Amino acid sequence: MYRFMKLFSAFICIMPHSIQYGIGYLLGEIFWLFLPPKRRKLAIGQILFCNITDDPKEARRIAKKSTTRFGRMIIDVLRYPEIKDGKYKEMFEWVDREYLDDAQEGGKGAVLMAIHSSNWELLGGILASEGYPLISVAMRQNGDADKFINEYRALMHQHVTYKTGVREMIRELQKGSMIGLIMDQDPAAQGQLVPFFGYETLTPVGPAVMGRMQDVPIIPVTIRYDEFEEKYIVTAHPPFYAEHTDDKKRDTAVTLTRLNEWIEDYIRRYPEDWFWLHNRWKWTRRYYAGKMEVPPDPMKD
Repeated sequence: MYRFMKLFSAFICIMPHSIQYGIGYLLGEIFWLFLPPKRRKLAIGQILFCNITDDPKEARRIAKKSTTRFGRMIIDVLRYPEIKDGKYKEMFEWVDREYLDDAQEGGKGAVLMAIHSSNWELLGGILASEGYPLISVAMRQNGDADKFINEYRALMHQHVTYKTGVREMIRELQKGSMIGLIMDQDPAAQGQLVPFFGYETLTPVGPAVMGRMQDVPIIPVTIRYDEFEEKYIVTAHPPFYAEHTDDKKRDTAVTLTRLNEWIEDYIRRYPEDWFWLHNRWKWTRRYYAGKMEVPPDPMKD
């Protein structure tokens, strides 16, 4: 698989843009066509019970758009050897990057909060290539996939660490690093219950805990593709600061609630960009079904 992906990348890099993204479009349609029926039901069901729409046909359209965009995402990553030396700058525009510049100049570090929306892989590559001291916290992939994606992340000057303890990340913050965390997926037992789309939901605590311990800004950073401009828009949003009283658990809950409210609002504005194929409430159901209200499981309907 590794050798195939390298050869495929080399082939993509010599193609004109129209052919590159034509292949991406076909890949996206293939993903949707061969998506397991249960996973398709999950995406559509989550869109419906999150009240993004009450129309099943519209929910299906959003789910399909959310899935087929992976075609463009893959092509963008395969193009890293082509764009790594500055050509990537032609692919995007900045909005409000001064929030990142201010944090970098402050020297205390920052937590960069991202979500699985649009091309989050390219977002990390852009931030690192633009000179921000980014350390991306990621999950280890299987076998050749892990080798390939980390080799390509390195092409974009991205330093990646696997999910590790808060103390290790605190040490990096103390050096002035920016810790990149994606906090919109199910953390299982490590999460804390706070509201999300109308349900108490297990939520990753990392950004809130680190923000509180180090008194550093938590800066949401997003990327989305503007089909009219044919460019990505990378936006740094106004920072959050963690609640800080004598009650650590309450502080974490207050901060996470604010962050989840922000994430929910963003997803409602751009629902086609979010990763609806992820079973966001899996562990919330497993731990709390029968003890409190949990969302329905679309894969069991």
